[in-house]
Amino acid sequence: RNAERRWEQLEGDSELAGPWHQLFRQVQSPRHVLSELLQNADDCNAETVRVTLDEDTFTFRHDRDDFNARAFASLCRFGYSHKRNLHTIGFRGIGFKSTFSLGDHVLVATPTLSVAFRKQRFTEPIWIPQYGERHDTEVRVAISDQDRATELRKNLNEWAKSAASLLFFSNIRHLHIDN
Repeated sequence: RNAERRWEQLEGDSELAGPWHQLFRQVQSPRHVLSELLQNADDCNAETVRVTLDEDTFTFRHDRDDFNARAFASLCRFGYSHKRNLHTIGFRGIGFKSTFSLGDHVLVATPTLSVAFRKQRFTEPIWIPQYGERHDTEVRVAISDQDRATELRKNLNEWAKSAASLLFFSNIRHLHIDN
């Protein structure tokens, strides 16, 4: 409800909405999606991450903590984060929003919730029926066009060639890219 009210306020005030949308466009890079999601997974104690990219869908899964109320509220805000200490990587509240650089709809499914976000109102969750019993967290994006898929594929190949970047994470021990 808070996210919906915020969007009604923004849509009613173009002076206020303009900077928000401009900042949102600046975090749109397919080359940053994996690192942003890995940072989020590491912050919630994930040890194993699985990433797949098929013809038109990017899927990111990890094996750890579900969202608590505070963490979920951060997904529904922009430029705000519940992470306020030096032991976490992200603290600006924009990392998850990079997923919209791939497509206009993002699905998030965990053991306790299933929601979608649309690019038009990128912080407003749309509750959807839970699909199947889950024991992991999944982020799925239908990729809008081949150029975005190509950029993402380049980034996935870079991660697959060198695991050195994983040394910066506290918890992640296994990264599986396209099996």
